[in-house]
Amino acid sequence: MLEGKLKGKKAVVLGFGRSGQAATRLLLVLGARVVVSESRDRDQLPSSLLRNFEEQGVYFETGGHNPETMARADLVVVSPGVPKETYAPALAAGVPVLGELELAYRFLSPGIKIVAITGTNGKTTTTAMVTDILRLSGKRAFVGGNFGTPLSEFLLAGEKADYVVLEVSSFQLETISQFRPEVAVILNITPDHLERYHDFSEYALAKARIYENQGPQEHVILPEELSVPLPPPKSRMYFFGNSPGMGAKLAAGGFHLLFPEGEEFYSFAGFKPLGEHNRLNFAVAALAARLVGATPGGIREAIRAFVGFPHRLEFIGCFGGVYFVNDSKATNVDATKKALEGLVGPIILILGGKHKGATYRPLIPLLRKKVRLLILMGESRYVMAEDLRGVVETKIVENLEEAVAVAISEASSGDTVLLSPAAASFDQFENYQERGDVFRELVLGYAPQFLGEDNRTSIITYH
Repeated sequence: MLEGKLKGKKAVVLGFGRSGQAATRLLLVLGARVVVSESRDRDQLPSSLLRNFEEQGVYFETGGHNPETMARADLVVVSPGVPKETYAPALAAGVPVLGELELAYRFLSPGIKIVAITGTNGKTTTTAMVTDILRLSGKRAFVGGNFGTPLSEFLLAGEKADYVVLEVSSFQLETISQFRPEVAVILNITPDHLERYHDFSEYALAKARIYENQGPQEHVILPEELSVPLPPPKSRMYFFGNSPGMGAKLAAGGFHLLFPEGEEFYSFAGFKPLGEHNRLNFAVAALAARLVGATPGGIREAIRAFVGFPHRLEFIGCFGGVYFVNDSKATNVDATKKALEGLVGPIILILGGKHKGATYRPLIPLLRKKVRLLILMGESRYVMAEDLRGVVETKIVENLEEAVAVAISEASSGDTVLLSPAAASFDQFENYQERGDVFRELVLGYAPQFLGEDNRTSIITYH
């Protein structure tokens, strides 16, 4: 029972996005007196939702965050992405500061096993893979976190589950103190969000917090190679990659799971998602799920059943022998590298969006090897042009519509047109989903007209 466990406590929620709304609902059930502090003005908030919460006694402080409001609170709940400077007054006053993830975790029923997954890229896909494997193994599993349903909403719904599979961001991990998953997974750490963190090391240390509360009975899964040192875990370590050792290892046509008590092999026959990184992600997901009780049969069934997500190397179609792939979710350089590694050239690559502070030069070897035409768009186009000057033929346009028009006019049979921006979408779109949807609409609207219909439905050859 959750009711009344924070009765009479004053809780301030910073930020009124989906995470903040979920935290507010949970705090109300827990009996807290809730103040929502939001930087946006009142008229920018959803009016029906605002009225509903006010009728339940929630007070809204809009147009900025009052330091005194935080300093007088018993508890401050921070939404992911709120700058640390914003809640500094609460920390200075000794007020406990936590995120929605930590808040919900503290009221989770004992005995529920948590698999938590973080990384710069691949979190959502791997989280879904773990969930599918568990469910196909006959387990009751909830999936949520950073992408999808906040953990607070799982508590409020009163759903029954034996497992909770969570995608966890570095922003969420900044504000944990007790969060302790049964299995913690770090998929990769590459430069990202450098507009928020002082340097790459600080970003990596935020990711590493996913295992900091674990003990010898829990498990952590790490890449066999990391470009930045991390604190040593106290939990049991497993690794993944291509080398022998305990963990998940790719092999010809499949992967091995290696445990102290033995080894298992699984074939990738029937696996649909494109790219070697997706095969590696699945091997990691299988390892994580197996560590908490998934069955070999569930893993094999999930290999055949998993279809992936839109905007992640999504095959749109083939027109006049030209393949079109939507990888709008690639919002950083490493994600675009993974896409290029997974596809066979020649590629017409569309890059660009909102610049996130990192260099684009790590793309150069793959551009030279696989890309015959580079199309740069959006706010970052001139920064990219400077970083990638002289590497391959390059055209600079303003927006995605122009980029698709150029790609279609320049494409020949056998080419792959790939949208993999290596940048955020917020310069011209609400989010990466909208950017990918627009790309799909443009391709389906213009490619048949200018390139011709094509009966081929086979997916592109990939490495």
